[in-house]
Amino acid sequence: MNRALRGPAVFVIALIALGVVAGTVHPASRLKPRPTAEALPVSDSQLVCPDTTGESDGATTVTVANTSAQLPSAKTASVRRTTTLMSGSKAKTVTLPDRPVSRVATSDVGQALAITNTGAGAGAVAADQNRLIPRGLFRALLSAPCLAPGTDWWITGTDGRVGYSDRLVIANPGTTIANITVTAWSDKGELEPPKLQSYSVVPGTANVLPVSQFAPNAGSVTLRVHANSGRIVSEVLDRRISGISPVGSDWIPPTQPPARDLVIPGYLGGRGARRLVITAPGTSDATVQLRLATTRGNFAPAGHQTVVVPADHTVELDIGSSLGGVPGAVVLHSDQDVVASGWSWAATTSAKDHPDLQWQPAALPVTRPAALPDNAPPFDSTLRLYVTAPEAGARLRVTPTSGAAKILSIPAGRTVAWDPGNAFGKDAYGPLVFTSAGGGPVYVSRSLFAYGAHGPLVTSEQPTPLPASVLLPAVEPDPRAGVP
Repeated sequence: MNRALRGPAVFVIALIALGVVAGTVHPASRLKPRPTAEALPVSDSQLVCPDTTGESDGATTVTVANTSAQLPSAKTASVRRTTTLMSGSKAKTVTLPDRPVSRVATSDVGQALAITNTGAGAGAVAADQNRLIPRGLFRALLSAPCLAPGTDWWITGTDGRVGYSDRLVIANPGTTIANITVTAWSDKGELEPPKLQSYSVVPGTANVLPVSQFAPNAGSVTLRVHANSGRIVSEVLDRRISGISPVGSDWIPPTQPPARDLVIPGYLGGRGARRLVITAPGTSDATVQLRLATTRGNFAPAGHQTVVVPADHTVELDIGSSLGGVPGAVVLHSDQDVVASGWSWAATTSAKDHPDLQWQPAALPVTRPAALPDNAPPFDSTLRLYVTAPEAGARLRVTPTSGAAKILSIPAGRTVAWDPGNAFGKDAYGPLVFTSAGGGPVYVSRSLFAYGAHGPLVTSEQPTPLPASVLLPAVEPDPRAGVP
C-alpha cells in the first residue's frame, strides 16, 4: 500500500469501528427492562369438612381462619366466605363475616361442610373441625383438617374387624356426579370391594360407608380412594369398642401417597401403645429401614431396624418400648414405595377410666406457609407441638394472631416437644402459622390433651399447607410470532 494513503485509510477504518460500537451501546435511559415472572395470587379456594355430624351434648365446631395477617411480609387481605351444609338439593348456604376467625357449630347428622372463599385472602384461609364427646360409647376428642378437593386419597390404619366401628366418608362438593374406585390392602392382602369399583357420589353430598361392610375381618387396612371423574375429599372416622366400653376414637386423615422416604411425627410421650402401620401396595416386597427421632436421640428401634413388608400387604408394629416413653417421630427409608401412618394411645390411671387415641399420618415438610386453625385444648388443659428435623438442624417460625413470632431451633435427627402457651399465652389457642426459617426439612404435629372425668382425651392434627401463588412465566415480545 502507498505510504501516503496508509494513514488516512487507518483513520477511516477506526471511525467506522467506532460507529459500529456506538451503534450497539445505548444509554441506560434507552434500555428496556427485561420482562419478569409474575405471581398470580390465589383468589378462589374451597375446603371440605367431610362429616360434621354432631349432637346436642357434643356439637362439631368448624373453625375457619383467614391467616393473611400472620404470613411473612403480608398484609391483611379481605375474603368472602360462604359455608354450605351439603345435602344435595337441600343444601343450606350461609355467608360468614370477614373476620380473622369464624366458627360454625353443627349438631346435624350426616352432613359435610363446604367452605368457599373468594377475594384477595382466599389463599390464606384454613379450616378444621373439632368435637368433644364427653361420655357414652363413642366418648372421645376428635379433630380433622378440612381439605381441598382432589382426585386421589390414601388412608392407612382403618379396620373392619369386630370391635371397630370405622366409617369411610367420601364427600363430593362438585356439581356433577363423582365416580369412585376404592382399593384396599390389609394384613391378609389386597382387597377389591366389588361394590366400590365404580361407585357414584351425588353432587353436594357425602356418603358414609362402614368399613366392615367392604373389608370384613380385615385388620390394618390401607385405602386408596380414587376419583375417576370429579373431585372429592375422603377421611375415616376410627371408633374402637371393647364390649360395651369405648377404647378410643379419632379421625384418620389422609396420609402421603406411596413413597420411599416418609416421616411420621407426633408420637406422644408417656405410657400407652405406640403403633406403626406400613403398607406395600406394589408388586414387590418392600424392605424398610426405620429410625426414631426423639427428644432424647436418634436411633434404630430395637427389633425393628429393618422390616420386610410383603407385596400387597400391610404390617403393624409396636414401637412403644423403643420410644421409651418420650415423644418422637418415625423416619422410614424403603427400597419400594410404601404408605404409612401411626397412632398413640393415651393410657389410663384408673381401672374405671376409658382410654383414647390419636392418629398421626405421614407428613409433608413445611416448605411453604402452613396453618393450624384451632388449637384450644379441652378444659384449658394441654397443648403440645412436636417438631422433627430428621436430617439436618432446622429452624421453624411459629406465628400467632398477635403477629409476635417465635423461632424454634430443632437439632439434627431430633424432635422438640414445645408448649406454645408458654410463649403466646391464650393466643396459642387460636390460629398458628408455620414457616421454615432455614436449615433442613422440618415436620410438625399438634396434640391436644386433657384428663377428663372418665379418663384421657387426646387428638392430633398436622398443619395444612396453604395454596401457593401461581407463577406466570415472563412474556417477551417476539416480532416473528406474526410471521407466517
